[in-house]
Amino acid sequence: MTNIRSGLTIFGASAVMIASGTSHAQTADVIFNGNIADACTVVADSPGTLAVNGTNTLLASTEAGGGPGAATVTASSSTFEVTVDAPTGFDTAPAGSDTNTTFGTTYDASGATTASSVAGTTATALGAGVTTLAVNASATKSSGIYESGSYSLTTTVRCAAQK
Repeated sequence: MTNIRSGLTIFGASAVMIASGTSHAQTADVIFNGNIADACTVVADSPGTLAVNGTNTLLASTEAGGGPGAATVTASSSTFEVTVDAPTGFDTAPAGSDTNTTFGTTYDASGATTASSVAGTTATALGAGVTTLAVNASATKSSGIYESGSYSLTTTVRCAAQK
């Protein structure tokens, strides 16, 4: 050990400062980085309910006793759009129910995006954030009627890059 008059004591190869008075605080910045991918997710929240009109020629969620299904769409940017595909047929129904039937959908949007009574095939540009969709579906008979029985159909909510 070598003693130097300036108040510095050297121990081998390391130096320790002997200081009188107050010590000085030391700071260092810790930096965080991250990246959010451009993405859009769709979650089906609840099923809709179909009801029949008075002449048994229309099954729709907009009829009395029916109700829309719900989906949540989350977009990380405003580069996406949403559509709702109409069913191509019934998933469950009495035999022949698809004959002379036209299927359709509409939707309402609230939250980051607002829209009302949009035809399912019409794309709506999404705002960045969470949008809630109320999805309506219908099946219309051009001739004949819907017979008694259980009916179910499936719509598909699509989130895609804007065209």
